[in-house]
Amino acid sequence: MLSDKVKTLCDEISTEKIVFERQEAKSLLEYANRKRLNGKFNDVTINIEDESISANKMVLSCFSDYFGSMFDIEMKEKHENQVEIRGVAAAAMKLIVEFIYTGNIEISKENVCDLLSASNMMQINDVKEFCLKFLEDSISIETCLKISYLADLYGSDHLEDQVKTFIEENIDDVITTENFKNLSKAELVSLFRKVKTQISETALYKAVVNWTKHNREERQDYFQSLFQAVDLTIISSNFVEDVVSCETLVQENFKCLKTLVDDFVGRAKKERIKAKGTRILSLGGDETLVKITEVFSILQEPCKTYPDLNLGHTSLCSVLLHGCVYAIGGEILKDKGKDDSTNRVSRLNLNTEELKWEEVAPMRLKRMVMGATVLGDLIFVVGESNDDRSGECYIPTINKWTTMSSMKQGRHGHSLVACEGFLYAIGGFGNGLRLKSVERYQPSDDVWNDVAPMTTPRRWFASVAVGGFIYATGGESNEGTTEKSVERYDVTANKWTRLSDMNYGRNAHSACVMQGKIYVVGGVGDSEECGTTIECYDPDNDKWTVVGETSDELLNHSVVAI
Repeated sequence: MLSDKVKTLCDEISTEKIVFERQEAKSLLEYANRKRLNGKFNDVTINIEDESISANKMVLSCFSDYFGSMFDIEMKEKHENQVEIRGVAAAAMKLIVEFIYTGNIEISKENVCDLLSASNMMQINDVKEFCLKFLEDSISIETCLKISYLADLYGSDHLEDQVKTFIEENIDDVITTENFKNLSKAELVSLFRKVKTQISETALYKAVVNWTKHNREERQDYFQSLFQAVDLTIISSNFVEDVVSCETLVQENFKCLKTLVDDFVGRAKKERIKAKGTRILSLGGDETLVKITEVFSILQEPCKTYPDLNLGHTSLCSVLLHGCVYAIGGEILKDKGKDDSTNRVSRLNLNTEELKWEEVAPMRLKRMVMGATVLGDLIFVVGESNDDRSGECYIPTINKWTTMSSMKQGRHGHSLVACEGFLYAIGGFGNGLRLKSVERYQPSDDVWNDVAPMTTPRRWFASVAVGGFIYATGGESNEGTTEKSVERYDVTANKWTRLSDMNYGRNAHSACVMQGKIYVVGGVGDSEECGTTIECYDPDNDKWTVVGETSDELLNHSVVAI
């Protein structure tokens, strides 16, 4: 009987449990191993290659599921004292049997692969894990590819992650090794799939070239498909020009050359796009009239001050040509508060230190809510508020306006956009209707032709070109509602496609392009916020984001990127 003094002890002890082991278990195995080596208590002989290893069935079964199944179920080995093992090295089998009896094993670079194979087959997980740990500690430039193969073969995710990280961090050295160069095409592709997201396209290109050149005669037929898997667009221009374009493997393959040419063309287009400024200037407008203000800077630079327009313009157009901003036409205030359209054109030369507006040759007609754009070294304007179909072209070198053929449809409140060498007159208002029709002008023939119409009629909207596409934003639709919808015209396919809506419905707004993105500024609509907000559209992800706010409410103004 316990005394009262200790009866409550169990409730007071904080330690939950401790597992104690009898030392006799280890002693028992040591005793069994000594007897095994002396030929005692052995009831099975393992025959492997030219070797024979004596052991006890029960001991083997305790530590190996492979042997446990062999001796427990009705297999012939259960009733025999001779077992034939194939597919395992005799030296590795000896070490495994010794491990079963002693718990100790010495793994070296000479035996690790045989031990890994044997322990995997014999289902002795401790030895298998020891081998995998040995390989993890042995990862190097020379060994990593073969260790990666073993990690995959034996299903070790941990080892595979370790060797994959090592290859990614040392890819430039790995691709120079003989082990890399001796990979089969299937093994090479498998390797690229594992590491492609974490290595540079430059390293990937070098790997493809190194591997192909190691056995050019047999591998050059594979080069084309491997080369086209390399994304040249994210490799530096200098490397593409100085290295890739000089590679004979590329030069001797037509499709590889085409890929290279396409890359050069794409880069040239991107450079032209990126050249279109970092600042947005807003000119005139219903509320701002004479003001020219910097409303946004991509680089978040301090705003500059610009001189006011000579006259208060609204419903005007503005363009940038050779570093000069042109304010074209629009509606101006006359005496006694009366309004009238104008043919006046002013120019602000941004290349000079002293900024000032100067008058240049006026247009032949007074125009407001017309369309204007730049194509080559010329400025084009078309349309007018009285459904006028006419157009004219300004030649800065001689300071003169010349006529051009008239559009097929009279329109105003439309857009005029230059894209891929053509002019496009889009939408607007004509014959008492909001229009969705589009006409294309070919300067070399001085001819207008109809192309695919927009999906939505629009007037007082804004349109710009990016690459080979034209984007139409907002405007007033046939129902008289203000649109926040956006659609894109593919000039090659002659097709319009709806895109993501803007955050706000807008008409009487303005738009420009900077760094390949579209910026929409001001306007009027159902939300008061549209008049002072700036939205940016990224064509790469079809997403609109509000990126800024203007100090003044802007409508019937014009913006230009400088």
